[in-house]
Amino acid sequence: MFEHPLHKIINPASIIVAGASNSVMKMGALQSLNLLNSGYEGEIIFYHPRDKEVLGKPAFARIEDLPFVPDLALLITPCQVTPRVLDELGQAGVRHAVIITGGFREVSAEGAALESDLLDVAEKHGIRFVGPNCIGIINANNRMNLTMFPYHDRAGALSLVSQSGSYVTLTLPWLRDRGIRLSKSISVGNSANTDMVDWIDYLGEDPETRAIVLYIEGLRRGREFIETARRVSRKKPIVALYIGGTESGSRAGRSHTGSMGGPDLLYDGVFEQAGVIRASTVDELFSWGHTLANLEAPAGKRMAI
Repeated sequence: MFEHPLHKIINPASIIVAGASNSVMKMGALQSLNLLNSGYEGEIIFYHPRDKEVLGKPAFARIEDLPFVPDLALLITPCQVTPRVLDELGQAGVRHAVIITGGFREVSAEGAALESDLLDVAEKHGIRFVGPNCIGIINANNRMNLTMFPYHDRAGALSLVSQSGSYVTLTLPWLRDRGIRLSKSISVGNSANTDMVDWIDYLGEDPETRAIVLYIEGLRRGREFIETARRVSRKKPIVALYIGGTESGSRAGRSHTGSMGGPDLLYDGVFEQAGVIRASTVDELFSWGHTLANLEAPAGKRMAI
């Protein structure tokens, strides 16, 4: 049976949403409605300190009153209370989370201290989480959409890991128009607890993923990236678009995830060592990834075009 430390993040049997709202003008409501309407068949429950009902479903004011321990927590709470909420969930037995909330390392020293608090809580309870400051994740295979953008396409064999959250959602209609379908999509955000390297490792074992595409603003674990991508790329093609080498791309990375880019020449060498195919445009990234995910590799070296 396929099992990985991150498996329940992308394949939970139950989800608790903290920060959902009955106001459709708020992010918590948008993401909760997408989850409720995506076709996900697992159990969904809500945590809300005041409202007894959220979006037509019962809400629990105290985490200790939950009827069961959910596999995954989706946090869309204000950054100041997010460490406390994660701690309460951890005390209740929750071991996996997706933290949408921003306002951490990417904005200020105070935010960096809050992010450090998140990591302390995660270490205390053994929690693995995505984020913070991410747009969410999609698993089309179990029809789970934890982003703010609707996604109802059937599952494909191509998976995306992105350091830009907006890139994930903005590409969805573009992909639909071209008939390119995703298996999984992970927005890693600030990568405080799980990063691109961890998700490449996971997707390398995922039987529903046949090729991987990466949107990279900057890497903090260069050696681990090379080692992991080299191992995975031997059995599954990896295509990457790196934008941190330009001034505008580097500025964008620093502004919303705190990632630090490096010169293009350096990343050329990193990708070559790792066996990663470098794309120069969004069209190349997904066209190549889609082709590699859906066509069998040639059996030998003889080829005619």
